[in-house]
Parts: sequence; C-alpha cells; structure tokens
Amino acid sequence: MTMMLASKIGGSIITRRLPQGSCRHFSAIRVEKRPRGEDVISNTPPPLRRAVGRHIIDAPTVQSIFTSSYSARDTRHTPCCHRRLSTDEASRWEETGRKVTMQDLSAEELSALIEKHAHHPQTSASLQTLMRTGRGEFLHKTYSNLDSSQDDKVATERVLIQVAGFLRHELPIRLAHRIQDLEKVPLMKDMPSVVQVKDLYTMSFLELISFPKRIKTASEEAAFAKIVEGIYERHASVLVQMARGAFELRAAIRSGQVKPPSRRRNVGASTTTEEQIGGTSVVEFEQMEDSHDFLDRFYISRIGIRVLIGQYLSLRQTPVENYIGIICSKTSPYEIVRRAIDDASFMCTRKYGDAPEVIISGRLDFTFPYVPTHLHYIMLELLKNSMRATVDWHGVDADYPPIKVVIADGKENEDVVIKVSDEGGGIPRSNMNRIWSYLFTTADPAIQEGMVAFNENVDHSIDSPLAGLGYGLPISRSYARYFGGDLSIMSMEGYGTDAFVHLTRLGNTREPLAK
Repeated sequence: MTMMLASKIGGSIITRRLPQGSCRHFSAIRVEKRPRGEDVISNTPPPLRRAVGRHIIDAPTVQSIFTSSYSARDTRHTPCCHRRLSTDEASRWEETGRKVTMQDLSAEELSALIEKHAHHPQTSASLQTLMRTGRGEFLHKTYSNLDSSQDDKVATERVLIQVAGFLRHELPIRLAHRIQDLEKVPLMKDMPSVVQVKDLYTMSFLELISFPKRIKTASEEAAFAKIVEGIYERHASVLVQMARGAFELRAAIRSGQVKPPSRRRNVGASTTTEEQIGGTSVVEFEQMEDSHDFLDRFYISRIGIRVLIGQYLSLRQTPVENYIGIICSKTSPYEIVRRAIDDASFMCTRKYGDAPEVIISGRLDFTFPYVPTHLHYIMLELLKNSMRATVDWHGVDADYPPIKVVIADGKENEDVVIKVSDEGGGIPRSNMNRIWSYLFTTADPAIQEGMVAFNENVDHSIDSPLAGLGYGLPISRSYARYFGGDLSIMSMEGYGTDAFVHLTRLGNTREPLAK
C-alpha cells in the first residue's frame, strides 16, 4: 500500500508519497481506509484535523512529527527503513551535508552525534559584536581580499553569508548543550512537556547539521535562511511548553507521584530537612534549587539562540532607520516605558476597570544601543505587577497613589538604571527569595491550570499565556542579565516595592553562556 504524507513547513503544505511499511516507525499513528480509496493518517482519538487535498492529517501530528523529517528544500523520497548509520558514518555524512533524521540513528548513535557537538565550546557574542557584524565591520575576517569599493548589495550579501556561516557552526553546538541538559536535569526530564521540548531541539539539531557546513553563495544562504526561519517559528512555543513542564512537576510533587530530594532548611534556631505542612513532609517546587538552576540556564540559552537567529533574519529584511537587525542604536528608555505603560494600563483596566497613574522622571532624552523588545518585556512585567499590587492593596475605586518611574544616566555611569516604585503594600520578607522562583505567583491556582493549557506561538504580549504563571520576574531578570545588566527588587512590607533595572551603556559585555 502506498501512502501520501503531508508536512507543514514555513506555512506551506508539502505532500510526499511514502513506500509500503514507512509508517512502522510511528507507533502512535494508524492508517484508515476512507471511501473512494483514500488513505488517511490519523491519531486516536482524532483531534482537530487539517484537510490536504483528499487526505486529512492531524495538525499536531503534522507539526510535532513529520516536520522534523522533511524540509522544503529537499523533496526527494527518504525511506525510513534503511540500515542504521554508525557513529563514524554519521560524522562523515555531516561533512557532506547529506540528510539524516531521528529514524536513521539509534539512540546510541544520536547521543554520540550530540556529544560530538556539545564537546565544542560555545561562542559568546556581545551587543557591540552583533552591531559591528551587521554593519560588515568583520567582513575582512571572512574575505581577506575584500574590495572596499563593492556596492551595498554585494556587501550585504557577504554579510548575510558570513552570519549564516557562523550560525551553521554555532547553533548545532548550542542546541547540543541544551539537549544534554534536558536529558540530565533531575525529575523535570521525565515530564511530558519537557520530553517534547527535548525532541523539538533534537529535530532542529539534526535539521541544521543536515545542511552543508560551508555556505558560499547567496542561493545557499537563502536556503539556509528558510531552515532557520522554520526553526525560529517552531521554537516560539517553547517558553509555554517549559512552563507547562514545570507546572507538571510541581503537580506531581504535590500529589506524591514524585518525591524530590530532601533539602535542609533553617527554621529559626532549628534545622529540618523538609518543610512540615499539616503534619506531612513535603518539599515545595519553589525550593528545588537544581530545577531552578536548570531553568535559568535553559532560558538564558534560549534568549541567546533567539537573539542570534532574530538578528540574522532581521538583517535580511528591508533596513529600518537606526536599526541594525533587531538592535536599535538609539533606543529611548522613555519611549519604551511609555509604550509599556500603555500596555500595562490596558491590561489593568481590562481586569479592574481602572489603572493607577504612572509618572516618569529623569533623563527623558537619553538614547543608547539596545534591543527594544527586551526592554519592553522587562518594563511591562514590572509595571503590570505594580499596577496589580496597587489596585489590590488599596481596593477597587480607591484614589490610587501614582506609580513612579525614574530613568537615571550620567556620562560617567556604567549603567542605565530604571527604577519603578509603587505603594502596593510590598512583599513579605519570607517571599523575597521565592519571587525569583518559576511558578511562584499570588495568582489563583485555577488561573495557572488554565494558563498551562495554552500553546501559543508567542514569547510575550499583552495576551501572554504566561500571565499569572509567575514566570514574569525570573524571565525579565534573564533578559536584563543577557547583555550584562541585572534586575533587583527591594520591598517594604505594608508600604510598597522598588524595582531596579540595570542595563549596560556600552554594550560590550558578552552574553552569559550556559554550560
């Protein structure tokens, strides 16, 4: 029997004819016979399906399984049932750029291939390096005989080829490091959503190393860009998937399905190994340092991967004034704060019917090189937290005290500092460490359960599926730290909270690379 397989890549549907027996690797899929002799691949029970010609394919199956095995640039038939490749053969195959999938490799061979790339060191980049590369200041390192009289089009093509070559080398290494981390993290590695993320990273890793190592022409660069763009889009939901994985672990711990390692904890003058709640010894997810260290590493690395890909894809677009890729050379903290105020006020008004006033003071005319989307995410998180705390503390329909934002900078300052101050009742001292813990939130547990059901392909927005999950502050701190800054919180219980955002002015701090 011959089947038609459909896969969704880059927004288009690609169909391929598979040989008999090709589906034997997909144990969760059945082939049904429809009227008029149609072969249909489906899950049981069938979720939402997508019609492709006469064939009906389950959308989740298309995205999670088949997109990894076929790419838009290679429409040749690739049988799933040929002999296994040895580790040496896999390495030699990579040198030629021949296509291979997860079905071509045994677990041992795949692990060896990942280990080979994870053994290589990651290359750290700074804001300045990204900007100078985008301007073509490092072209001489790739093209020693570069003619400075070349026109802008040729120079731009060479910049793109240079950046694409770097990503072809760097991305598999970074993905390999994260795959190994996902395989080793205690407890979380067994959560269904975390397993899905690991498989997604593995698929992207194999897709990247399938592409020839040396990118020499504009057509090769364009083909590589399509692959990278597909990876960028597919990985957009990873933030939510990992949030779901952390939520699954916490639920498993609370239900007793998973027993976390004991943790020594100081309680006054005595020391206990576990927290006593209602006579039962439990360890809260928020206290599991190994899991949170892993999530910090994972999200810092994810920011780095998305910055590199986002910068590359943006360089391929029509230039925008004052922008080099995703970096704005004249980022205005004042303008970013204003937009964040508008968004936070909208969210607050939608929920409470009103929002506190926000007063901005300090250096309102100052600009510096930065990634505006990162700063907007940080400021939106801080402002919406302050607005919610203010309304909750003073009550709906009260005369709210204003939230104050101060932008500080001086010629001798090493940092741009933004302070957000509110009178929203503050945070108890016992909770100060926990505010940096993933999934620690004062939101209703029912809201959390509803939020983890989302799988939106967005990192953050005013309708972010992460709202209420407790991810805002730790992710904001990761964004601030990525280019050498930081985020700190000081609070006075019964009065209010001050948040301090530190951003490096010079942009010469290299990104922190998670091991």
